[in-house]
Amino acid sequence: MKVPKTLKELLSRRPKVIIYGGSALVGILSGLVVVAYRAAISLLEKYREASMDAILGSAVLLVAWLALAIAAGLLTATMTKRSPLIKGSGIPQVKALLMRKLAFDWKKELPFKFIGGSLALGAGLSLGREGPSIQLGALVGDAVDSLTQKHDYRHYLVTAGAAAGISAAFNAPLAGVLFCIEELHKNFSPTMLTSTLIASFCANAVMWLFFGSSAVFNIHLLQILPLRHYLSAVLMIGIASGLLGSLFNSGLLAFQKGFGRLVPGESRRIVIAFAAAAVVSLFMASITGGGSQLVEMIAVPGIPLGTIGLLLAGKFVFTLFSYASGAPGGIFLPMLTIGALIGAAAQVLLPEFGIEGDFLANYILLGMTAFFVAVVRAPITGAVLITEMAGSLGHFPAFILVSVVAVLISEFLGAEPIYDSLCDQLLSSRPKKSCP
Repeated sequence: MKVPKTLKELLSRRPKVIIYGGSALVGILSGLVVVAYRAAISLLEKYREASMDAILGSAVLLVAWLALAIAAGLLTATMTKRSPLIKGSGIPQVKALLMRKLAFDWKKELPFKFIGGSLALGAGLSLGREGPSIQLGALVGDAVDSLTQKHDYRHYLVTAGAAAGISAAFNAPLAGVLFCIEELHKNFSPTMLTSTLIASFCANAVMWLFFGSSAVFNIHLLQILPLRHYLSAVLMIGIASGLLGSLFNSGLLAFQKGFGRLVPGESRRIVIAFAAAAVVSLFMASITGGGSQLVEMIAVPGIPLGTIGLLLAGKFVFTLFSYASGAPGGIFLPMLTIGALIGAAAQVLLPEFGIEGDFLANYILLGMTAFFVAVVRAPITGAVLITEMAGSLGHFPAFILVSVVAVLISEFLGAEPIYDSLCDQLLSSRPKKSCP
Protein backbone atom coordinates (compact mmCIF):
# COMPACT_ATOMS: atom_id res chain seq x y z
CA MET A 1 0.00 0.00 0.00
CA LYS A 2 1.33 3.44 -0.92
CA VAL A 3 2.03 5.60 2.14
CA PRO A 4 0.70 9.19 1.84
CA LYS A 5 3.59 11.68 1.60
CA THR A 6 1.67 14.92 2.00
CA LEU A 7 -1.18 16.21 4.14
CA LYS A 8 -3.26 16.68 1.02
CA GLU A 9 -2.84 13.02 0.08
CA LEU A 10 -3.73 11.97 3.63
CA LEU A 11 -6.89 14.09 3.60
CA SER A 12 -7.90 12.51 0.30
CA ARG A 13 -8.38 9.36 2.31
CA ARG A 14 -10.43 11.29 4.85
CA PRO A 15 -13.34 8.86 5.24
CA LYS A 16 -11.11 6.16 6.68
CA VAL A 17 -9.22 8.69 8.80
CA ILE A 18 -12.53 9.88 10.27
CA ILE A 19 -13.76 6.33 10.84
CA TYR A 20 -10.56 5.25 12.57
CA GLY A 21 -10.32 8.42 14.65
CA GLY A 22 -13.99 8.08 15.58
CA SER A 23 -13.45 4.43 16.49
CA ALA A 24 -10.62 5.37 18.83
CA LEU A 25 -12.85 7.96 20.49
CA VAL A 26 -15.71 5.47 20.74
CA GLY A 27 -13.34 2.89 22.24
CA ILE A 28 -12.11 5.28 24.93
CA LEU A 29 -15.60 6.53 25.81
CA SER A 30 -17.08 3.02 25.75
CA GLY A 31 -14.27 1.82 28.00
CA LEU A 32 -15.04 4.58 30.51
CA VAL A 33 -18.77 3.82 30.46
CA VAL A 34 -18.27 0.07 30.86
CA VAL A 35 -15.71 0.58 33.64
CA ALA A 36 -18.20 2.79 35.48
CA TYR A 37 -20.95 0.22 34.87
CA ARG A 38 -18.78 -2.59 36.18
CA ALA A 39 -17.81 -0.54 39.24
CA ALA A 40 -21.43 0.33 40.02
CA ILE A 41 -22.50 -3.31 39.83
CA SER A 42 -19.56 -4.46 41.98
CA LEU A 43 -20.38 -1.85 44.62
CA LEU A 44 -24.05 -2.85 44.79
CA GLU A 45 -23.20 -6.56 44.89
CA LYS A 46 -20.71 -6.04 47.70
CA TYR A 47 -23.27 -4.14 49.76
CA ARG A 48 -25.85 -6.86 49.15
CA GLU A 49 -23.52 -9.71 50.07
CA ALA A 50 -22.25 -7.92 53.18
CA SER A 51 -25.79 -7.25 54.40
CA MET A 52 -27.33 -10.71 54.07
CA ASP A 53 -26.42 -12.01 57.53
CA ALA A 54 -27.74 -8.89 59.24
CA ILE A 55 -30.94 -8.96 57.16
CA LEU A 56 -31.62 -12.60 58.09
CA GLY A 57 -31.23 -11.71 61.76
CA SER A 58 -33.63 -8.78 61.82
CA ALA A 59 -37.31 -8.64 60.80
CA VAL A 60 -37.08 -4.89 60.29
CA LEU A 61 -34.09 -5.18 57.98
CA LEU A 62 -35.77 -8.03 56.13
CA VAL A 63 -38.85 -5.92 55.39
CA ALA A 64 -36.61 -2.98 54.43
CA TRP A 65 -34.58 -5.20 52.04
CA LEU A 66 -37.70 -6.51 50.30
CA ALA A 67 -39.16 -3.00 50.07
CA LEU A 68 -35.89 -1.70 48.60
CA ALA A 69 -35.82 -4.49 46.01
CA ILE A 70 -39.44 -3.78 45.01
CA ALA A 71 -38.68 -0.04 44.76
CA ALA A 72 -35.70 -0.79 42.53
CA GLY A 73 -37.94 -3.03 40.43
CA LEU A 74 -40.53 -0.27 40.08
CA LEU A 75 -37.88 2.22 39.00
CA THR A 76 -36.45 -0.24 36.48
CA ALA A 77 -39.94 -1.05 35.17
CA THR A 78 -40.61 2.66 34.67
CA MET A 79 -37.42 3.03 32.66
CA THR A 80 -38.16 -0.02 30.49
CA LYS A 81 -41.63 1.34 29.80
CA ARG A 82 -40.18 4.65 28.62
CA SER A 83 -37.35 2.96 26.70
CA PRO A 84 -38.32 -0.60 25.73
CA LEU A 85 -35.00 -1.22 23.96
CA ILE A 86 -33.12 -1.36 27.27
CA LYS A 87 -34.78 -4.67 28.18
CA GLY A 88 -32.76 -7.88 28.15
CA SER A 89 -29.14 -8.17 27.12
CA GLY A 90 -29.08 -5.57 24.35
CA ILE A 91 -27.32 -7.77 21.79
CA PRO A 92 -30.53 -8.45 19.78
CA GLN A 93 -31.13 -4.69 19.73
CA VAL A 94 -27.65 -4.02 18.36
CA LYS A 95 -28.14 -6.72 15.70
CA ALA A 96 -31.47 -5.14 14.68
CA LEU A 97 -29.92 -1.67 14.46
CA LEU A 98 -27.13 -2.95 12.23
CA MET A 99 -29.83 -4.56 10.06
CA ARG A 100 -31.47 -1.10 9.85
CA LYS A 101 -34.64 -2.44 11.46
CA LEU A 102 -34.71 0.01 14.37
CA ALA A 103 -33.02 3.14 15.67
CA PHE A 104 -31.54 3.96 19.05
CA ASP A 105 -32.39 6.92 21.24
CA TRP A 106 -29.08 7.09 23.07
CA LYS A 107 -29.98 10.11 25.20
CA LYS A 108 -32.52 8.03 27.13
CA GLU A 109 -31.35 4.49 26.50
CA LEU A 110 -27.73 4.92 27.57
CA PRO A 111 -28.46 6.22 31.12
CA PHE A 112 -31.51 3.97 31.52
CA LYS A 113 -29.59 0.84 30.49
CA PHE A 114 -26.77 1.79 32.85
CA ILE A 115 -29.05 2.38 35.83
CA GLY A 116 -31.48 -0.46 35.13
CA GLY A 117 -28.72 -2.99 34.55
CA SER A 118 -26.91 -1.93 37.71
CA LEU A 119 -30.09 -2.25 39.80
CA ALA A 120 -30.97 -5.66 38.33
CA LEU A 121 -27.60 -7.20 39.16
CA GLY A 122 -27.43 -5.33 42.44
CA ALA A 123 -30.76 -6.86 43.45
CA GLY A 124 -29.43 -10.35 42.66
CA LEU A 125 -31.05 -11.35 39.35
CA SER A 126 -29.09 -14.06 37.53
CA LEU A 127 -28.00 -11.81 34.69
CA GLY A 128 -24.70 -10.62 33.28
CA ARG A 129 -23.11 -7.26 32.57
CA GLU A 130 -21.44 -8.31 29.29
CA GLY A 131 -24.49 -8.12 26.99
CA PRO A 132 -25.47 -4.71 28.39
CA SER A 133 -21.84 -3.62 28.03
CA ILE A 134 -22.07 -4.41 24.33
CA GLN A 135 -25.24 -2.32 24.03
CA LEU A 136 -23.73 0.51 26.08
CA GLY A 137 -20.74 0.55 23.75
CA ALA A 138 -23.03 0.53 20.72
CA LEU A 139 -25.02 3.42 22.21
CA VAL A 140 -21.80 5.37 22.68
CA GLY A 141 -20.98 4.73 19.02
CA ASP A 142 -24.45 5.92 18.02
CA ALA A 143 -24.03 9.01 20.19
CA VAL A 144 -20.67 9.93 18.63
CA ASP A 145 -22.13 9.49 15.14
CA SER A 146 -25.22 11.56 16.01
CA LEU A 147 -23.27 14.38 17.63
CA THR A 148 -20.88 14.82 14.71
CA GLN A 149 -23.81 15.00 12.23
CA LYS A 150 -21.46 15.50 9.29
CA HIS A 151 -21.03 11.92 8.20
CA ASP A 152 -23.07 8.74 8.42
CA TYR A 153 -20.62 6.23 9.80
CA ARG A 154 -23.11 4.78 12.26
CA HIS A 155 -22.53 1.14 11.26
CA TYR A 156 -18.79 1.47 11.78
CA LEU A 157 -19.02 3.33 15.08
CA VAL A 158 -21.82 1.22 16.53
CA THR A 159 -19.91 -1.96 15.71
CA ALA A 160 -16.73 -0.45 17.12
CA GLY A 161 -18.61 0.41 20.31
CA ALA A 162 -19.98 -3.12 20.61
CA ALA A 163 -16.48 -4.58 20.26
CA ALA A 164 -15.20 -2.10 22.82
CA GLY A 165 -17.96 -3.10 25.23
CA ILE A 166 -17.10 -6.79 25.24
CA SER A 167 -13.37 -6.02 25.33
CA ALA A 168 -13.73 -3.90 28.46
CA ALA A 169 -16.19 -6.28 30.10
CA PHE A 170 -14.13 -9.46 29.63
CA ASN A 171 -10.58 -8.13 29.23
CA ALA A 172 -10.69 -9.92 25.88
CA PRO A 173 -9.99 -7.50 23.01
CA LEU A 174 -9.64 -10.11 20.27
CA ALA A 175 -12.84 -11.89 21.31
CA GLY A 176 -14.63 -8.54 21.12
CA VAL A 177 -13.64 -8.16 17.48
CA LEU A 178 -14.47 -11.77 16.60
CA PHE A 179 -17.88 -11.55 18.28
CA CYS A 180 -18.76 -8.66 15.98
CA ILE A 181 -17.66 -10.70 12.97
CA GLU A 182 -19.39 -13.96 13.89
CA GLU A 183 -22.49 -12.72 15.66
CA LEU A 184 -23.34 -9.14 14.74
CA HIS A 185 -22.37 -8.97 11.07
CA LYS A 186 -21.60 -12.49 9.81
CA ASN A 187 -19.22 -10.77 7.35
CA PHE A 188 -16.69 -7.96 7.45
CA SER A 189 -14.79 -5.41 5.39
CA PRO A 190 -11.15 -4.42 6.03
CA THR A 191 -12.28 -0.98 7.19
CA MET A 192 -14.79 -2.46 9.64
CA LEU A 193 -12.18 -4.90 10.95
CA THR A 194 -9.64 -2.14 11.51
CA SER A 195 -12.13 0.15 13.24
CA THR A 196 -13.23 -2.58 15.65
CA LEU A 197 -9.61 -3.48 16.40
CA ILE A 198 -8.85 0.15 17.24
CA ALA A 199 -11.90 0.54 19.47
CA SER A 200 -11.34 -2.81 21.18
CA PHE A 201 -7.72 -1.92 21.98
CA CYS A 202 -8.62 1.54 23.30
CA ALA A 203 -11.39 0.16 25.53
CA ASN A 204 -9.10 -2.56 26.84
CA ALA A 205 -6.44 0.03 27.68
CA VAL A 206 -9.00 2.04 29.66
CA MET A 207 -10.12 -1.07 31.50
CA TRP A 208 -6.50 -1.93 32.39
CA LEU A 209 -6.00 1.53 33.88
CA PHE A 210 -8.86 0.99 36.35
CA PHE A 211 -9.01 -2.77 36.95
CA GLY A 212 -5.61 -4.05 35.89
CA SER A 213 -4.90 -6.95 33.55
CA SER A 214 -6.34 -9.74 35.70
CA ALA A 215 -8.82 -12.14 34.10
CA VAL A 216 -12.52 -12.15 34.91
CA PHE A 217 -12.24 -15.68 36.33
CA ASN A 218 -9.36 -16.55 38.64
CA ILE A 219 -8.71 -20.05 37.24
CA HIS A 220 -5.15 -21.36 37.21
CA LEU A 221 -4.29 -24.19 34.85
CA LEU A 222 -1.85 -26.63 36.40
CA GLN A 223 -1.30 -28.69 33.25
CA ILE A 224 -2.32 -29.05 29.63
CA LEU A 225 -5.03 -31.61 28.95
CA PRO A 226 -3.39 -34.76 27.51
CA LEU A 227 -4.26 -35.72 23.97
CA ARG A 228 -5.59 -39.10 25.16
CA HIS A 229 -8.49 -37.25 26.86
CA TYR A 230 -9.66 -35.61 23.64
CA LEU A 231 -11.77 -38.55 22.49
CA SER A 232 -13.24 -39.06 25.95
CA ALA A 233 -13.46 -36.05 28.24
CA VAL A 234 -13.62 -33.40 25.49
CA LEU A 235 -16.29 -35.29 23.55
CA MET A 236 -18.40 -35.94 26.66
CA ILE A 237 -18.28 -32.30 27.74
CA GLY A 238 -19.14 -31.20 24.20
CA ILE A 239 -22.11 -33.57 23.99
CA ALA A 240 -23.43 -32.61 27.44
CA SER A 241 -23.06 -28.91 26.67
CA GLY A 242 -24.78 -29.32 23.30
CA LEU A 243 -27.74 -31.04 24.95
CA LEU A 244 -28.07 -28.54 27.78
CA GLY A 245 -27.41 -25.61 25.44
CA SER A 246 -30.30 -26.66 23.21
CA LEU A 247 -32.50 -26.99 26.29
CA PHE A 248 -31.38 -23.53 27.43
CA ASN A 249 -32.34 -21.94 24.10
CA SER A 250 -35.78 -23.50 23.94
CA GLY A 251 -36.27 -22.95 27.68
CA LEU A 252 -35.48 -19.24 27.44
CA LEU A 253 -38.14 -18.67 24.80
CA ALA A 254 -40.61 -20.89 26.67
CA PHE A 255 -40.01 -19.00 29.94
CA GLN A 256 -40.65 -15.68 28.19
CA LYS A 257 -43.91 -16.95 26.75
CA GLY A 258 -45.02 -18.66 29.96
CA PHE A 259 -44.11 -15.74 32.23
CA GLY A 260 -45.98 -13.39 29.90
CA ARG A 261 -49.14 -15.48 30.05
CA LEU A 262 -48.94 -16.06 33.78
CA VAL A 263 -48.23 -12.43 34.70
CA PRO A 264 -49.70 -9.91 32.22
CA GLY A 265 -47.84 -6.62 32.14
CA GLU A 266 -44.10 -6.13 31.73
CA SER A 267 -43.84 -3.87 34.77
CA ARG A 268 -45.37 -6.51 37.02
CA ARG A 269 -42.98 -9.16 35.74
CA ILE A 270 -39.95 -6.99 36.45
CA VAL A 271 -41.11 -6.13 39.97
CA ILE A 272 -41.84 -9.81 40.71
CA ALA A 273 -38.38 -10.76 39.42
CA PHE A 274 -36.69 -8.18 41.65
CA ALA A 275 -38.65 -9.42 44.68
CA ALA A 276 -37.80 -13.03 43.84
CA ALA A 277 -34.11 -12.13 43.47
CA ALA A 278 -34.18 -10.47 46.89
CA VAL A 279 -35.50 -13.71 48.42
CA VAL A 280 -33.07 -15.95 46.51
CA SER A 281 -30.18 -13.71 47.66
CA LEU A 282 -31.09 -14.59 51.24
CA PHE A 283 -31.16 -18.36 50.88
CA MET A 284 -29.10 -19.30 47.80
CA ALA A 285 -26.88 -16.32 47.08
CA SER A 286 -24.41 -18.38 45.04
CA ILE A 287 -26.76 -18.53 42.02
CA THR A 288 -27.45 -14.79 41.95
CA GLY A 289 -25.65 -12.25 39.77
CA GLY A 290 -23.47 -13.13 36.81
CA GLY A 291 -21.64 -16.00 38.46
CA SER A 292 -17.97 -14.99 38.80
CA GLN A 293 -17.86 -15.94 42.46
CA LEU A 294 -19.65 -19.22 41.81
CA VAL A 295 -17.04 -20.19 39.21
CA GLU A 296 -14.23 -19.48 41.65
CA MET A 297 -16.05 -21.50 44.32
CA ILE A 298 -16.39 -24.63 42.18
CA ALA A 299 -12.81 -24.33 40.94
CA VAL A 300 -11.77 -25.80 44.30
CA PRO A 301 -11.64 -29.64 44.21
CA GLY A 302 -13.79 -31.77 46.47
CA ILE A 303 -17.30 -30.37 45.91
CA PRO A 304 -19.79 -33.29 45.83
CA LEU A 305 -21.65 -34.08 42.63
CA GLY A 306 -24.99 -33.47 44.35
CA THR A 307 -23.99 -29.93 45.27
CA ILE A 308 -22.76 -29.24 41.73
CA GLY A 309 -26.01 -30.62 40.31
CA LEU A 310 -28.11 -28.44 42.62
CA LEU A 311 -26.11 -25.34 41.71
CA LEU A 312 -26.36 -26.19 38.01
CA ALA A 313 -30.13 -26.65 38.14
CA GLY A 314 -30.60 -23.54 40.26
CA LYS A 315 -28.43 -21.31 38.09
CA PHE A 316 -30.00 -22.68 34.91
CA VAL A 317 -33.61 -22.10 35.98
CA PHE A 318 -33.02 -18.81 37.77
CA THR A 319 -31.22 -17.41 34.71
CA LEU A 320 -34.17 -18.32 32.47
CA PHE A 321 -36.58 -16.75 34.97
CA SER A 322 -34.49 -13.58 35.37
CA TYR A 323 -34.13 -12.99 31.63
CA ALA A 324 -37.79 -13.77 30.94
CA SER A 325 -38.81 -10.90 33.24
CA GLY A 326 -37.49 -8.35 30.75
CA ALA A 327 -35.13 -6.71 33.25
CA PRO A 328 -32.00 -5.11 31.75
CA GLY A 329 -29.26 -7.71 31.88
CA GLY A 330 -27.63 -10.36 29.73
CA ILE A 331 -27.02 -14.09 29.67
CA PHE A 332 -23.38 -13.99 28.59
CA LEU A 333 -21.76 -14.47 32.00
CA PRO A 334 -24.48 -16.80 33.35
CA MET A 335 -23.91 -18.99 30.28
CA LEU A 336 -20.22 -19.27 31.08
CA THR A 337 -21.06 -20.07 34.69
CA ILE A 338 -23.42 -22.87 33.65
CA GLY A 339 -20.71 -24.20 31.35
CA ALA A 340 -18.23 -24.10 34.23
CA LEU A 341 -20.64 -26.19 36.34
CA ILE A 342 -20.87 -28.74 33.52
CA GLY A 343 -17.07 -28.95 33.54
CA ALA A 344 -16.99 -29.34 37.33
CA ALA A 345 -19.51 -32.16 37.09
CA ALA A 346 -17.31 -33.84 34.46
CA GLN A 347 -14.38 -33.87 36.88
CA VAL A 348 -16.49 -35.89 39.34
CA LEU A 349 -18.17 -38.17 36.78
CA LEU A 350 -15.35 -39.03 34.38
CA PRO A 351 -13.35 -41.17 36.86
CA GLU A 352 -16.39 -43.45 37.01
CA PHE A 353 -15.70 -44.19 33.33
CA GLY A 354 -12.00 -44.85 33.93
CA ILE A 355 -10.85 -41.36 32.92
CA GLU A 356 -8.55 -40.41 35.78
CA GLY A 357 -6.66 -37.20 36.48
CA ASP A 358 -7.06 -33.87 38.24
CA PHE A 359 -8.16 -31.67 35.35
CA LEU A 360 -10.83 -29.61 37.13
CA ALA A 361 -9.64 -26.24 35.80
CA ASN A 362 -9.30 -27.67 32.28
CA TYR A 363 -12.80 -29.13 32.33
CA ILE A 364 -14.28 -25.90 33.67
CA LEU A 365 -12.81 -23.94 30.75
CA LEU A 366 -13.92 -26.59 28.26
CA GLY A 367 -17.44 -26.46 29.70
CA MET A 368 -17.51 -22.67 29.39
CA THR A 369 -16.45 -22.83 25.76
CA ALA A 370 -18.83 -25.63 24.81
CA PHE A 371 -21.94 -24.25 26.49
CA PHE A 372 -21.36 -20.74 25.14
CA VAL A 373 -20.92 -22.10 21.61
CA ALA A 374 -23.95 -24.39 21.90
CA VAL A 375 -26.18 -21.45 22.86
CA VAL A 376 -24.75 -18.63 20.73
CA ARG A 377 -23.32 -20.68 17.83
CA ALA A 378 -20.13 -18.61 17.57
CA PRO A 379 -17.35 -21.23 17.82
CA ILE A 380 -14.38 -19.02 16.97
CA THR A 381 -15.44 -16.35 19.45
CA GLY A 382 -15.99 -18.97 22.14
CA ALA A 383 -12.61 -20.60 21.65
CA VAL A 384 -10.72 -17.30 21.52
CA LEU A 385 -12.65 -15.79 24.44
CA ILE A 386 -11.81 -18.63 26.81
CA THR A 387 -8.24 -18.75 25.47
CA GLU A 388 -7.79 -15.08 26.37
CA MET A 389 -9.33 -15.70 29.77
CA ALA A 390 -7.10 -18.74 30.40
CA GLY A 391 -3.96 -16.96 29.22
CA SER A 392 -2.67 -20.05 27.40
CA LEU A 393 -2.78 -21.25 23.80
CA GLY A 394 -2.11 -24.84 24.85
CA HIS A 395 -5.83 -25.59 25.12
CA PHE A 396 -6.87 -24.00 21.84
CA PRO A 397 -7.12 -27.34 19.96
CA ALA A 398 -9.33 -28.76 22.73
CA PHE A 399 -11.49 -25.62 22.66
CA ILE A 400 -11.95 -25.99 18.91
CA LEU A 401 -12.90 -29.68 19.19
CA VAL A 402 -15.36 -29.16 22.04
CA SER A 403 -16.89 -26.22 20.12
CA VAL A 404 -17.41 -28.33 17.01
CA VAL A 405 -19.03 -31.13 19.02
CA ALA A 406 -21.34 -28.70 20.82
CA VAL A 407 -22.37 -27.05 17.53
CA LEU A 408 -23.08 -30.40 15.86
CA ILE A 409 -25.26 -31.55 18.77
CA SER A 410 -27.18 -28.24 18.84
CA GLU A 411 -27.78 -28.28 15.09
CA PHE A 412 -28.81 -31.92 15.17
CA LEU A 413 -31.43 -31.04 17.79
CA GLY A 414 -32.64 -28.11 15.68
CA ALA A 415 -31.81 -25.38 18.20
CA GLU A 416 -31.54 -21.91 16.68
CA PRO A 417 -28.76 -19.52 17.82
CA ILE A 418 -30.23 -17.68 20.78
CA TYR A 419 -29.46 -14.12 19.68
CA ASP A 420 -30.99 -14.76 16.26
CA SER A 421 -34.16 -16.04 17.95
CA LEU A 422 -34.28 -13.07 20.32
CA CYS A 423 -33.68 -10.63 17.45
CA ASP A 424 -36.52 -12.17 15.44
CA GLN A 425 -38.73 -11.99 18.52
CA LEU A 426 -37.83 -8.31 19.03
CA LEU A 427 -38.54 -7.36 15.42
CA SER A 428 -41.81 -9.29 15.29
CA SER A 429 -43.14 -7.17 18.16
CA ARG A 430 -42.30 -3.84 16.48
CA PRO A 431 -43.71 -2.02 13.44
CA LYS A 432 -42.05 -3.21 10.25
CA LYS A 433 -40.05 -0.29 8.94
CA SER A 434 -36.48 0.42 8.01
CA CYS A 435 -34.35 2.87 9.94
CA PRO A 436 -31.36 4.90 8.79
